[in-house]
Amino acid sequence: MYQRLVLLLIAALCAPSLSVAQSTANTRMLTGFVPGASGDAMARAIAEKMRAALGESVIVEPKAGAGGRIALEQLKAAKPDGKTILLTSLTPLTAYPWLYTKLGYDAFSDFEPVAHVATFRYVFVVTMDVKANNLAEFVSLVKNNNKFGFFSAPSQGGGAHLAAEAFARAAQISMTYVGYKGTANAITDMMGGQLPAMIGNAADYIELTNRGKLKVLGVASAERSRHLPQVPTFREQGYDIEAGGWFAMYVPAKTPGAAVARLSKVIMEGVNEPDVKTLGDRLGLEVTGFGAKELAALQKKEYDVIGSRFKAFGFKPED
Repeated sequence: MYQRLVLLLIAALCAPSLSVAQSTANTRMLTGFVPGASGDAMARAIAEKMRAALGESVIVEPKAGAGGRIALEQLKAAKPDGKTILLTSLTPLTAYPWLYTKLGYDAFSDFEPVAHVATFRYVFVVTMDVKANNLAEFVSLVKNNNKFGFFSAPSQGGGAHLAAEAFARAAQISMTYVGYKGTANAITDMMGGQLPAMIGNAADYIELTNRGKLKVLGVASAERSRHLPQVPTFREQGYDIEAGGWFAMYVPAKTPGAAVARLSKVIMEGVNEPDVKTLGDRLGLEVTGFGAKELAALQKKEYDVIGSRFKAFGFKPED
């Protein structure tokens, strides 16, 4: 009896240390998105594939706020052991370095690219109360009443915001950016009649558009969206504007090359599985799945392009 009690006591004392040992094997996947957003949905789908391939838990941790900067700052502070990874959009890595003089990270030296996950199109959306069914009618409306010229985008200075600025300049109308903590908050105000227009990721508006709750007036891509085939592109409507975004995975700088290569392989294989591609299609995303070297080159290219647009539009860096 005494021997049995001793064994039970030893087991109880060992249990906490065993739990800690198991938890340290978990992989954390940070995201800069609120639960339910298209980026969050993709993160959870990829996490499931990673769990199966790695044989360990992959825990998705939404760190929404500050347009994705909070998530990147947490990634920077994480141990570079291949156990913390981030799914982010392009804006915090390609636009914010131009927009903020005091950024809590360096977009190129503080992170290692891992894999490109998906691309998405930007669309220009208005409420049902806005009496315009195309860009020309919207321009006429704003010229007659500037209250319709207020709009929002996922992040100030991001690709969507710059596309709207380019449209306003080309159309010779005045449009005023309204900032929100997240796309969901902006959409709520749209539905409530407080905000007339938005530009952003098509995935966030497709369902509401198909339900007749919002109207998409233009798609900022070379071709029409197969999810919104009835909506002409900006170019079809006389505006030479093409813009979009992407989701990609990063780890902290100095993460061992072998760990980066392993994660890259697992993620690329995961996003190319049929069910993930189907999810991407349903969300209005184009699943890609290419590696670290290609992602690094794309990040630098987008960074240079956005920098040239910032200078052309006269954007002033903020603290």
